[in-house]
Amino acid sequence: MRLVRLFAGLLAMLPLAGAPAAAATEGKRVALLTTPNTNPYTGAWTKTFLKASEPLGLKVTNQTSPFDAALQSQQVDDAIAQKFDLILVVTINPQALQPALTRAKAAGIPVILVVNPGLKSGEDLFTSFIGVDQTELGRLAGENMIAGLAAAGKTKGQVAAITGTASQLNTIQRMEGFKAALAKAPGIQLVAEEDGKWNTATSETLTSALLVRFAGRGGLDGIYAMADNQAAGSIQAIQSAGVPLGVAEKGIVVVGSNCMKDGVVHIKDGSQYGTNTQIPTDEAQVAAAKVADFFNGKTLLKAEYVPSQAITRQNLEQFAQACSY
Repeated sequence: MRLVRLFAGLLAMLPLAGAPAAAATEGKRVALLTTPNTNPYTGAWTKTFLKASEPLGLKVTNQTSPFDAALQSQQVDDAIAQKFDLILVVTINPQALQPALTRAKAAGIPVILVVNPGLKSGEDLFTSFIGVDQTELGRLAGENMIAGLAAAGKTKGQVAAITGTASQLNTIQRMEGFKAALAKAPGIQLVAEEDGKWNTATSETLTSALLVRFAGRGGLDGIYAMADNQAAGSIQAIQSAGVPLGVAEKGIVVVGSNCMKDGVVHIKDGSQYGTNTQIPTDEAQVAAAKVADFFNGKTLLKAEYVPSQAITRQNLEQFAQACSY
């Protein structure tokens, strides 16, 4: 009986299940350095991460940079000077950021990259990357383009890409995946690649210029607008120009990515053929859970990938609610 009472007393002294996570994260200061929260994807990601961090007791400070790599590097240095426990970064230019990450490593402050990956050559400078496989997103977009053109009765065609910010590694990797997919359909040629900077208005302007540029060269058959808000800009430009749009009209096939509200609306009305899942709310929740794991002493993989999937009208309803941001 005495042993039973002693064992019961020891159990009472142990923390409750789940308490170690709260204890390990409570009061930890995290610098979250992102691109502008005015971007729908970034804004939704940041909002979700901040909300998910509250019950963990994390003290998160969010700073943004308008795609200014020098400013982001300064923000990393400021986080080092303020001795944050962890730095999370949505990288703007991975090459330009490396010196700042080197300083963070020297200061003993861990860095986790989110949304945008880091350079292979700089893997020793960050603990982990948490996000989707960007090359996979590009591949899925390329396959959507091929399928969309086939649905419009085309096995040959001229395709243009309006990308996110060209200096970002996620943009580069998406284009690698997109080109790899198109290489399997030799009749489809990528004839132009323009930097749309993830911006709707910029993408609309670029699309208008491309329509004029290729009007006397057989016209464009497809446009890969790298994010759905950019696809919205391309669709507006095509409609304004009075050019046939979508599979039903055997017109320009538009594909996007990032699974945004604009994409859902335009896939439903047939003006956009497809998108891919990169759902910021899901991705940010995974990031918060992985940060908690890190503070609890768990080893993170160098790349903690969040799965992605192609979306067309056939499976749109399955994702429509999650993509409404």
